[in-house]
Amino acid sequence: RGDVTADWVIVATNAYTVSPWNVVRTELVHLPYFNFATVPLSAEMQAKILPERQGAWDTKEVLSSFRFDKRGRLVFGSVGALRGTGLGIHKAWARRSLKKLFPDIGDVAFEAEWYGKIGMTADNLPRFHRLAENVVGFSGYNGRGIAPGTVFGRTLAELVSGRIAEADLPLPVTDPQTQSFRSVREGYYELGAQIAHFASARF
Repeated sequence: RGDVTADWVIVATNAYTVSPWNVVRTELVHLPYFNFATVPLSAEMQAKILPERQGAWDTKEVLSSFRFDKRGRLVFGSVGALRGTGLGIHKAWARRSLKKLFPDIGDVAFEAEWYGKIGMTADNLPRFHRLAENVVGFSGYNGRGIAPGTVFGRTLAELVSGRIAEADLPLPVTDPQTQSFRSVREGYYELGAQIAHFASARF
């Protein structure tokens, strides 16, 4: 709805990249990821779960994660989309898994739920691209974008402000490489997550 004049453009949209740089999207396979947030837990319960407030990930192929937000809600998530049959399957899995991980938590209620997209590269490593003159960006965080995204953002700020050169970046310049069968693989991951969560944590 207007024009912007800038010396530099930083493309920081990752899995949500669209035109005019949607070449970044073709490099990424979308993996859906959901989160459920419990009602705020007591200080005693928070101390039993994550006393030092770290965020945690496991190493399963269909991984899961949990962390506390500022309100003391336990945010628990995994691969999957909260739509269609996935909503009930993933919510039931989350309830079973929380009880298995933290037996004292009981039948805690979920206060909120949401899901979005993770951008996965072919080798699970992020990329740095120069998309045009003075158009740069990191992408492909593979579900672990909070910490590296923060660091890379600061690094790009140093680049565009002239404090460092492109040779000083932590990743080399690469051209986006389109992944084959993206839509098929994306459907496979969404269905596979439902199957895994339907069976998981039942025994």
